[in-house]
Amino acid sequence: MKTYSEARARLRWYQGRYIDFDGWYGYQCADLAVDYIYWLLEIRMWGNAKDAINNDFKNMATVYENTPSFVPQIGDVAVFTKGIYKQYGHIGLVFNGGNTNQFLILEQNYDGNANTPAKLRWDNYYGCTHFIRPKYKSEGLVNKITNKINPPVQKVVGKSASKITVGSKAPYNLKWSKGAYFNAKIDGLGATSATRYGDNRTNYRFDVGQAVYAPGTLIYVFEIIDGWCRIYWNNHNEWIWHERLIVKEVY
Repeated sequence: MKTYSEARARLRWYQGRYIDFDGWYGYQCADLAVDYIYWLLEIRMWGNAKDAINNDFKNMATVYENTPSFVPQIGDVAVFTKGIYKQYGHIGLVFNGGNTNQFLILEQNYDGNANTPAKLRWDNYYGCTHFIRPKYKSEGLVNKITNKINPPVQKVVGKSASKITVGSKAPYNLKWSKGAYFNAKIDGLGATSATRYGDNRTNYRFDVGQAVYAPGTLIYVFEIIDGWCRIYWNNHNEWIWHERLIVKEVY
C-alpha cells in the first residue's frame, strides 16, 4: 500500500508510457489499471475491464456506484460497463475529478487499436457506472493549502476584467497580466493545481497534481488559457481549472 502523494506521482509517471502488464494483446485499457492497482495495493485484478468492480480488494479499496451527484477523486479507477462498453468494458485512472459533467481520465486503448500509450482525455461519464477508490498507507500527506494567499503587489486597473462578475465562475480565457484580474475562492469540491509545460500558446500541456487546495481558499488570477487559471503566490506558479473558482472581487 502506498501513500496518496506517491499514487499521484505514479499517475504523472504513467503519462506517455506504454503499459502491457501481462504481455498479451498490446496495450489494453486494463493493463494500465491492473498495473496501477498491483503497484498500489499488491492485488492482481482479474477479468475484463468491466469485471474490475467484482474483484476482492481485501478492504483496501471501496467500489462506488456512479450517481448523478458523484464526483470522483484523483487516483480513483473509473469503470465503464454500459452502452458501447457493455461486452468487455473500459477502464482508466482519474487524473482530475472535474465535476458532475466531466472528469479527466488517463487511459489506454480508447480507440480499440491497443497501440498507443497512456493519454489524457476529458470524459463525459458516458457508460461509466463505477469508481474504485483505493485506500492509502497514511492519510493526510497531501499538501492541503487552507490559508488565504497573500494578495499580489499589483492589480489590474481599468476595463481588462469588466465582463467578469462577482459570484460567477471564472471565465475561459484572459491574456496574461502583471497584475491580478480578480480574486476568487475555491468552490466546495476543492481543487488540484496543474503545472504547464511548453514554450508557447499552441504547444503546451497541463499536468495536474502539483498541490491540493481546500474549499474556500482565496487565490488571485493573472491569466487564463483554455480554462486553466494562472495563480502566483510565494514563488508558486500554478494553474487551477476555472470551474473550481468563484469570483469574489474584480479589479
